[in-house]
Amino acid sequence: MVVLPESDFETLDVLYVADNVALAEMYRLKLELDGYWVRVVDLDSAVAEVRARRPDIVFLELPAGRPDRLGILDDLRKAARRPDLPAIILAASRGQELRNQGAILCASDYVVRISSPDAQPVGRLS
Repeated sequence: MVVLPESDFETLDVLYVADNVALAEMYRLKLELDGYWVRVVDLDSAVAEVRARRPDIVFLELPAGRPDRLGILDDLRKAARRPDLPAIILAASRGQELRNQGAILCASDYVVRISSPDAQPVGRLS
């Protein structure tokens, strides 16, 4: 279960770490319509962005075939000085390697990334 800080959902700060800019824009619009404040950054600038403004939750979009990039989650949590920073992983597959790495890093949920932002979490990693 994702446990978020007590906050007015209109001000909940989401950091969306994007692999695909067009897809990230669709998810950003959907999240903003749901009442979240969303910043979209690429993988290279994510750590600096977390240091500049600590988010309430991270959406981490992983490139297809690159579950090794999941390690950035640990870097983001260290930069935010929040080892419990909630994270949702968006990935192009349901691979066991992704589940194993996500569980090790205590990711909150994962979503199989599709071209629609209406995707629902497909399982728990913990």
